[in-house]
Amino acid sequence: MKRRNILHTGMAAMLLLSVSACEDFKFGNDFLDKPITTDVTIDTVFSRKVYAEQALAEIYRSLPDFLPTGGRLSWATLECMTDLGDTSKPGGIRAYHAGDVNASSVGSLPYRLDVPPAEDGPTVGMAPMTGIRKAYIFLENIDRVPDMTDREKTIRKAEAKAIIAFHYVQMLRYYGGMPWVDRSYRPDEEMKFTRMTVEETVQKTLELMKEAVQVLPWNVSASDEGRMTAAAVLGLKSRMLQFVASPLFNNKDPFMSGEAADKHYVWYGNFDKTRWQNALDAGLEFLRANKENNEYYKLVNTGNPREDFISAYFDRYNGEVLLASHRWVTYNVWGNAFNELIYGMGGATSNYADMFEMADGTPFNWDDFALGEPNKYANPFFDEHNNPIRDIRLYETLFVNGDRFRGRTLEIYKGGREQCDGYSDELARATYNGYGMRKFLRDRSTEVGGKFYSCPLIRLPEIYLNIAEAMNELGKATEKDEFGRDAYDYVNLVRERVKMPALTNQKVASGLPLREAILHERAVEMGFEEVRYFDLVRWKRSDLFKTDIERLVITRNEDGSFDYVRDNKIANPRGWIKRWTDRYFLIPIPLDEINKKYGLVQNPGWE
Repeated sequence: MKRRNILHTGMAAMLLLSVSACEDFKFGNDFLDKPITTDVTIDTVFSRKVYAEQALAEIYRSLPDFLPTGGRLSWATLECMTDLGDTSKPGGIRAYHAGDVNASSVGSLPYRLDVPPAEDGPTVGMAPMTGIRKAYIFLENIDRVPDMTDREKTIRKAEAKAIIAFHYVQMLRYYGGMPWVDRSYRPDEEMKFTRMTVEETVQKTLELMKEAVQVLPWNVSASDEGRMTAAAVLGLKSRMLQFVASPLFNNKDPFMSGEAADKHYVWYGNFDKTRWQNALDAGLEFLRANKENNEYYKLVNTGNPREDFISAYFDRYNGEVLLASHRWVTYNVWGNAFNELIYGMGGATSNYADMFEMADGTPFNWDDFALGEPNKYANPFFDEHNNPIRDIRLYETLFVNGDRFRGRTLEIYKGGREQCDGYSDELARATYNGYGMRKFLRDRSTEVGGKFYSCPLIRLPEIYLNIAEAMNELGKATEKDEFGRDAYDYVNLVRERVKMPALTNQKVASGLPLREAILHERAVEMGFEEVRYFDLVRWKRSDLFKTDIERLVITRNEDGSFDYVRDNKIANPRGWIKRWTDRYFLIPIPLDEINKKYGLVQNPGWE
């Protein structure tokens, strides 16, 4: 009896969702409410359009989500591995922080190739290899559906190919090159696979993307929001080519030696500047296509910076999100992942808060708020009239003391309702470090309860900042492109939406200073959207992975003022600061999969 591996996961019957015989299919909310059933065969699935559409919708469930999920319930948000976040809960991410993770501790990995077993917690969605296999089952059978037009079949095939491409980009960023799956494999088939090189992975994924872009529409109607589009695929292409142009893979030396490095599974084997040009071309390709489609995708910008920033990541079908996943129909702030976040799995750090500039664009500096006593500071968030004094994105990304919350103000101070030194009534351990993750949670009440749920996988600001970064790395930061913009202009498109002063070459020189400014902008714009982790990985920023995590301890005085004390002596310090090796830039392939001997080679440092 052959041992089943990650490429065999997901039986065909699992493609089905229960539908009544007379029911019309819609991709959106109606589908998401339906339970999975396994009481039908693959012949039934592809006997009618409505069932085939449901099968594809099930494949969409394999797309990821930023909030804690099955198999990652002890993990928290991915930012908790970086300088932006922290978690007070044990297990999962704490294994990384302690430096104790290994290739056998699959449950401690931030990304699973397989479907998590029941003991790891409830599974929501599915693993990438399951999604890929189901996508190929769909591709191999969709032509059997009698009541679909050829055009409908062609578009749905392109959607399935785009989902496969998405998963390969994800695996590339976490693991490097992985085996290429070109069809569905039966559980009884003998399979021998080797990992692809980085170059092979990129080229094969680009081929899938090209096939999808040639067919998919540029945008879809609100009722189909969440489907793959040509815009989503070109956004994904920009993301992938920027990642592989970065120093982790595009380098004269591997980040670590080992068999996987020797075989170029985890880097190109050299540095080539043209990879940055490819990344720039991908971003410009998106802009050209968007222009041809009447600039359909735009930043949300009504002139209200705080509300526009909220809408950009929170509202469905807002014209800025290129691709979203929908794990649920609506927000349920008392269940699912949301309770996990407040119980210590969505912590934010003082390090992150300090990244948000003053409203006039000057860097935030604690010395400007010093009270003349050691390590004590005045209010760093509001003026005497309670007006925000920082980049407005701070207040909708993080919970900060004194900000609005459920018709009152947040009390993130000792003895306050949210506290900063223990458990609170409203936010439990979410504000232990003096801040909490507000993005997606908002007020955990009327602002989110019952609202349509959407997880923005790719937003337009990422494309603008990808272009800016590529121009800078090519030495073209001050050169105007075909759209009349230079690298600074692309950064300023993002900053102007929130009324932050423009960056200029006089303020920030091109080269290393602008690179740091772009990484900063990506962090404050797309925090908790799984951008920071991959930025630190691709730039090999072990310094920021290893940084001491700072807390902010807040005390309320009798006159109603506050003292702010910085403290990096958190209860659970990051052990990997002392144990760090560069193996952490990629995660280990599960040892169980290596031992099945169908061709996988472990990543460097994890043997």
